[in-house]
Amino acid sequence: GGVGKTTLAGVLYGRISHQFNACCLIDDVSKVFKYDGPIGVQKQILHQTLGEEHNQIYNLHGGTNLIQNRLCRRRALLIFDNVDHNEQLEKLAVNPKSLGSGSRIIIVSRDAHILKEYGVNTLYKVQPLNHTNSLQLLCRKAFKCDNIMNDAYKELTYGILDIACGLPLAL
Repeated sequence: GGVGKTTLAGVLYGRISHQFNACCLIDDVSKVFKYDGPIGVQKQILHQTLGEEHNQIYNLHGGTNLIQNRLCRRRALLIFDNVDHNEQLEKLAVNPKSLGSGSRIIIVSRDAHILKEYGVNTLYKVQPLNHTNSLQLLCRKAFKCDNIMNDAYKELTYGILDIACGLPLAL
C-alpha cells in the first residue's frame, strides 16, 4: 500500500481514455461490492460507459447480458481499482472477449495471486520511488522546492527517506 497504484491508474485513465468509445474507472471495487454488491458494480460500468442509468438490473445474469450486449461492439477501457478478492472479478463476468475489438481491462490489486488466478495477460508491479525521486517529492511537499534549502534539514530529510522506503504515500 502507498506505492501509487491508484494514482497511476487514474493518470493512465486520463491519458488514454480518449482512445476508446466507452470508458469506466471504478476506483474502489472492494467498497462498491461491500455496500452495493456485484450488481452495483455492473450498474456503474453501464452508467460510466453508456451514460445511462440502469436501474432495471435485478440479478447478475441480467447485468452481465446487458453489459455484453451493449459493449460487444465498442472499444472499451475498464479500470477496476482495489480488487481484493477473485470472486469480485468472477461475478462481474466481464472479459475482453465480451467487449469490442481493442478493448482493455486493467485491474489494480495488491495481490498478484488474484490477477494470475483470473488469467491476466500482463502483470505490472509498481516499484517504489528511487532515492532521487523520493528526495524530490519530499522536498516539494515539505519545502515547496526541488531540493533541501537548508543544510540543517539534510540529516532529518535523509532519515525520513530511509524510513519511507520510496513509498509516495509515506513521503
